Amino acid sequence: MDKTSTNNGMVVGLDIGTTKIATVIGFRNDNGQIEVVGYGKSESSGVEFGEIKNILKTTEGITLSKDIATQRSNQEIESVYAGIAGHHIKTSKYNHILYRHGLEEPISKEEIEQLKKDVFKVTLNPGEEIIDVIPQRYQIDHSRETLDPVGELGNEVIGLYQIITGNVREISKIVKCVNDAGLEVRDIVLEPIASGLACLSEDEKKEGVVLVDIGGGTTDMVIFVDGNPVFTKVIPIGGNIITKDISQVCHISEDVAEQLKIRYGTCVVEKSNANNIITIPRPYGQDAIQISEYNLAQIIYCRVQEEIINIVKNEIENSGYKDRLFAGLVLTGGGANLRNIRELCQFSMQLPVRIGVPGASFAHNIPTELKHPMFATALGLLKFGIETENITTAPVAHETKDDSEKSGSGLFGGKRKKEPKVKTAKEKDPNKVNIFEKIPGYLKDLLESIS
Repeated sequence: MDKTSTNNGMVVGLDIGTTKIATVIGFRNDNGQIEVVGYGKSESSGVEFGEIKNILKTTEGITLSKDIATQRSNQEIESVYAGIAGHHIKTSKYNHILYRHGLEEPISKEEIEQLKKDVFKVTLNPGEEIIDVIPQRYQIDHSRETLDPVGELGNEVIGLYQIITGNVREISKIVKCVNDAGLEVRDIVLEPIASGLACLSEDEKKEGVVLVDIGGGTTDMVIFVDGNPVFTKVIPIGGNIITKDISQVCHISEDVAEQLKIRYGTCVVEKSNANNIITIPRPYGQDAIQISEYNLAQIIYCRVQEEIINIVKNEIENSGYKDRLFAGLVLTGGGANLRNIRELCQFSMQLPVRIGVPGASFAHNIPTELKHPMFATALGLLKFGIETENITTAPVAHETKDDSEKSGSGLFGGKRKKEPKVKTAKEKDPNKVNIFEKIPGYLKDLLESIS
C-alpha cells in the first residue's frame, strides 16, 4: 500500500447508487476521527440494478451532488473515490507462490507487497478487469499458515488471495460519467467493502461477520473472517423491486408507492395494523385508492423474504463460512430502514442481527442526515480514501501534481488512479440559481395528502 501523498486537503467519496448519488468530503482530524465538511445528495435516474444505463442522466446526478457538497463545504473537488456494484462483479480465489533462497533473512514486507502486485498480472477472460486483490492468508513451506508472514523464515511463501473483477465496459462508464461531471477517478472500490469500512468494528471482522447492504437496485454482501473480507457477492435485487410491486398491485405511481413503503410498511405481517385502511387520493377527479396496512405488509414480506433474505441465506451457506459468523449479521443501506427487517432477518438466519450505521471512526459532529444506513457506502468510500492516503490534516486547500497510475495500492489492493486535488471554491455568482432550489418538493406535499 502506498501511504505517501502530497495532498494536504480533503478526500472525497462518491456513491453512484440506483436511487441516489451521494458525495461526501472529509478528512481525519488530529484525534484520528473522520470529519465530514460537506456532503451532497441527488436523485439517480440513470442507474438500474447498480449499473449505469444512461450516461447523461448519471452525469447530471453526479454534478448536482458534487455542487451541493462543494457549496456546503466551500471546497471545489477535483477527484473522488467511486464505488462499483452490479451483477457483472465476480470473485475468485487465486494462489501465488514466492520462492526464496536461504533461511538466513526473514520474509520482508516488500516481498509480500510484490507477491500481491504479481497477482494483478494474472490472465483474465476477455472484457474483465481486476478491481481489487485481497489477501486471505499465507502458507509458509507448506507446513504452517499465518495472516502476516513478515518476519518469519521460510524458503517458499504461498499467498492465498481473493480476486475481484468487473466488466471493463461497466468500469469505463463510471469513469466517463465522473469525468463528464468535471472530476477524476482516484480509485474504484467494491461497494460492500466500502460499506463494511463504515459500519463494522475491527472486533466484528475478526470474530466473523456478514454485512448485507440493501440498496435500491442491488443487495451487496461481504463476509469478514480473521479481519479480512473472504467472500463477496452482488445480488441484482434491491428495495426498488418492493416499490415496483406496491405500485403495480395498488395501481399507483412508484413515487407514492415508495412513500407508502416508508410510512406504513413493515416486513412482518403480524406487526401490521389490519384495521388501518390507507386512502390514496388520485388526480383528475379519479376515485381514491384504498389499501389496508395488512395487505401492504404482505406485499413487502413476500419480496423481502423470497428475493433478498433467502438468497442471502443461500449465499452464506454456499460460502463455506456459515459456522464462522460469531459476530452475526449487520444490515445497512437504505433497505435496512424497512420496519422490522432486523427481526425478520434474525428469525430467518438464526444469527444475531443489528442495523449498521457509521461507527466510532467518524466524529460525533458529522451531519445528522449522514448517520443513516443509506450513507454507509459513501462514508466507507471516504474512509477508504483517507486510510489509503494516510492523511491526518486540518482542512487546508491545497493543489497537487498528478501522480502516475499505480497498481496494487489501496486498502486491500486496488488500482489507484491520480492524486486527489482540492482547492477553495470560486466565488459564487449571486445571480445564479441556488442548486437547492432545483430539488423538487412535491413528494412532501403528496405525503401530506395521504390520510
